[in-house]
Amino acid sequence: MNVIYVSTQTDSARKRPPKKQAERPCILLALGWYSPAIHRGIARYARQAGWVLDASMARDGSIPRPRSFDGIVSLLREGRKLRDFVARCGKPVVNIGDIRLPGIPNVRCNDAAIGHLAADHFLSRGFRHAAFFLRSRTPSALERMRAFEQCLLRQEATFYLIDATSARTRASRQGQPIDWLGGELMKLPRPLAVFSEHDEASIEVLNACRARQIPVPEQVAVLGVDNDPLRCDFAPVPLSSIDNNQEAEGYHAAALLGQLLKGKTVRKSETLIPPLGVTTRLSTEIFAVEHPHVASALRHIWQHYTGPVNAKTVAATVPISYRRLHDAFQQSLGRTLAEEITLKRLEKAQQLLVDTKLRAHEIAHLSGFPGEDRMGRVFRRILNQSPLEYRKKNSLAGTVEPHSLCNGAPFPFCR
Repeated sequence: MNVIYVSTQTDSARKRPPKKQAERPCILLALGWYSPAIHRGIARYARQAGWVLDASMARDGSIPRPRSFDGIVSLLREGRKLRDFVARCGKPVVNIGDIRLPGIPNVRCNDAAIGHLAADHFLSRGFRHAAFFLRSRTPSALERMRAFEQCLLRQEATFYLIDATSARTRASRQGQPIDWLGGELMKLPRPLAVFSEHDEASIEVLNACRARQIPVPEQVAVLGVDNDPLRCDFAPVPLSSIDNNQEAEGYHAAALLGQLLKGKTVRKSETLIPPLGVTTRLSTEIFAVEHPHVASALRHIWQHYTGPVNAKTVAATVPISYRRLHDAFQQSLGRTLAEEITLKRLEKAQQLLVDTKLRAHEIAHLSGFPGEDRMGRVFRRILNQSPLEYRKKNSLAGTVEPHSLCNGAPFPFCR
């Protein structure tokens, strides 16, 4: 059987030239170092905006011709070559990190909030002696160190600086940096908390402890920044780390570039991204509390706060009276049993609001709150915002206000 195909187009339609598809903007990723999380954030926005991403610099660092792309997301380092290229390219640019160029919008993590969060993490575990391992003098490292120190001193804890950047230190570290670092750790009182500017530096601390046979976390607790699973999960001791929300850095940088490509004005010269929190692993899973019954009560709260516990049920787990435990707990940690239970539930709820799409009543249940209303009251009292407002502010697509975490999050020791 012969089949005849008949066109449904009219003569005028056949003569009409095909519509020209709008060209998709091509964005160059001029990133001075590779961060999978930052790339994920940029890619998430690029998918929404229909961009083409030129990631060729990730392979060999060679800079393409300016006319082959429409805008740049950069992450500058100390080298002049990339900085000069970005400054002179004549294209819309948004930069990520603490190296800034005049007139170019910048997105970076909130380093002061990171320092506060680190101090609060250790103080909440009862540490009274803490050190910062300074391996570089980058603006982010110095800001984290200062915020960490200020928070500790406000609570009358002792701060120590392990400075690997001075000329004398560099000479003594020559050839044997781990041995030098181990010697510095041996000079400090224990139990000791050590915070470093990033995960790689914290792993050096872990290696120094191992070389000197210093138990981690029993005598030295170690905390890093970046929460890189490849480093943290496979460190000599699994490393606790602050998640500085690099994915949100990438997303918000791309979103700002999207505004520039549309001809809009970016009002803020800098956007600060708050950290998501501490991912606790073995390196800080310890309570540096001298009072044995306070340590036992604290451990019970941390293990059971999502269940039906309260101050009196916690007190029933130790062999002293409720009043004696209440007074000892407050003297050791600066807060009551009930406040500790509430803060742990709030911390869990914050994590679930950011990391999941669960409804408020489900999050309240999983966090240990008796109900959604009770959770909402706690959020408004401590954070001055509702759970929904917290989720919007801290999601990748939300608008992150500078210092939002410093001013609002539950840092009971760092206010």
